[in-house]
Amino acid sequence: MRLPALLFALACAIALVLAAAVWSGGAGPPQSLVHPEHPSLLRGGDGALRSAPIAVHAALFGALQIAFFGACFALGMRRGSSLGPVARPLWVGLLLYEGMFGLLLYGYARYLADPGAPLVLSFPLPTAVLLYGLWPLPLVFAWIYLRHFDDWVVDEAEIERVLALARPAPDEDSAPVAPSDPGRDR
Repeated sequence: MRLPALLFALACAIALVLAAAVWSGGAGPPQSLVHPEHPSLLRGGDGALRSAPIAVHAALFGALQIAFFGACFALGMRRGSSLGPVARPLWVGLLLYEGMFGLLLYGYARYLADPGAPLVLSFPLPTAVLLYGLWPLPLVFAWIYLRHFDDWVVDEAEIERVLALARPAPDEDSAPVAPSDPGRDR
């Protein structure tokens, strides 16, 4: 499948998932329960019950968004119809990103089932996965871009072509022009 067609298919799939989430009625109604120790703080109630209707839609939406990001990145990094040396690190980065997103969803489902689960690096598991795993992963894509910029995005031949366009062309037919009198322009 060609990359622009893949981008269009992913955008359509994202739109269908959003439409399905809206059509399904969305999340359950929030419950405003008073916190037992801090009366001014409200609790949302049973998170598993509220998020169950849209959990699959949310998982699909996130996975499709990551794939769309990867396809957009690939569109900008390709030369002709090839990704060249960028292909392997891009696939590895996307698989890591999708895997970390899957781990986040797994951690969220576990946390909903047992909110008293032990903390990971001082945070509940889904928050720890988000902060320490998912959040820094886009830096992999910045590294891919920086690592392959000189040899794949803009190489020496392209730099020379731009410099040649920037040099003034010598005009052999015209005689040198004498500078104008500065007082004459006033």
